Amino acid sequence: MNNGVAEDIRHITDDSEYYPPLLREIAKAPDSLYVRGNVSVLAHERLFAVVGSRKASPGGRRALRHVVQPVVAAGVPLISGLAFGIDSLAHKLCLDHNTPTVAVLGGGVDDASMYPRRHISLAHQIIESGGAVISEYTPGTPALPHHFLARNRIIAGLAIATLVVQAADRSGSLSTARLALEANRDVMAIPGDVTDPLAIGTNRLIQQGAEPALSGADLLAYFQLAPGAAVAAIDLSPNQQLVAQHLSTTPHHIDELADKTGLSAAALATELTQLELKGVTENVGGAKYVRTT
Repeated sequence: MNNGVAEDIRHITDDSEYYPPLLREIAKAPDSLYVRGNVSVLAHERLFAVVGSRKASPGGRRALRHVVQPVVAAGVPLISGLAFGIDSLAHKLCLDHNTPTVAVLGGGVDDASMYPRRHISLAHQIIESGGAVISEYTPGTPALPHHFLARNRIIAGLAIATLVVQAADRSGSLSTARLALEANRDVMAIPGDVTDPLAIGTNRLIQQGAEPALSGADLLAYFQLAPGAAVAAIDLSPNQQLVAQHLSTTPHHIDELADKTGLSAAALATELTQLELKGVTENVGGAKYVRTT
C-alpha cells in the first residue's frame, strides 16, 4: 500500500461513516472503496450520473452541453466513468464550471493502474478541483474487461438519477441505465435521430419508459432549481450579461447582436469568445450564436 500512501488513497469500508449512503442501498454493494480526492462529494444529495458512447458525435457533444450544462453551472456534480467520449466530456464540463465530479474506475485508482492511460491528467484535474476518483479495486489492479460492468453498478448506485446521452444498440451505457432501474433510481435519455446508430439505445430507453431530456430546463426542473440558477452561478461581466440577454436557442447573427447590444464588432467578438469559454453560448456556424444555458 505504499502507492496508496504516496498518492493519498483512502480506503473506506462499508461500515465507515464516509461510505456513501445511496450506495448501501444497491444489490451487491462493494465492501469497500478506494478514493483519491474529496470523499464528501460521494454523499452529495444531487449526484447525477451522465454516461454515453465512447465515440461521441459532434451532435452528441452539443446535446450534452445543451441539456446538462445548466445544472452543472448551478452546482450539480456529475459522476461518470473517465472513459473516452461522453464520460470524459461530462467530467470536463464540471471542470469548466468549477463543479465537483466523480470518476469511477474499472481498475486501481493509482497512477500506475489508471485506465485509460490518456486520462491520467484528467483524473488529476478532477482530484485537484474538489472531485474524486474512486474504485472498488485495490491499487495495483489492472482494468480488466469484466470489471467495467461491475463498475457501472457503482456509477448507478451513487447517483439519484442516470442520464444516457448517446448509446448504440449494445452500448455499455445501457447496462448502467438497467442497473439504475434495478436500484430504483430515475433514468433519463436524450433522444436522437432514428437513423443515427448512436441514438438506437437512447431512443429505445425512452420507448421503454425512460424520461426524455430535451433541454437544460428539463434537468433544472428535475433538480428543482430555478431557471436562472445556472446563469447566476456563472461570473459574467456587465457586457457579457448584456450579450447573454439577447441570446436564445434560436441562432442570432453577430451583426444582429451588434445592433441589439450597441457593442462594436471587436468588443462583441471578444465577449462572445468569453461567453463560449464559459459555456453560455455556442457558435453554430455562419457567424451565428445560440444560448446554451
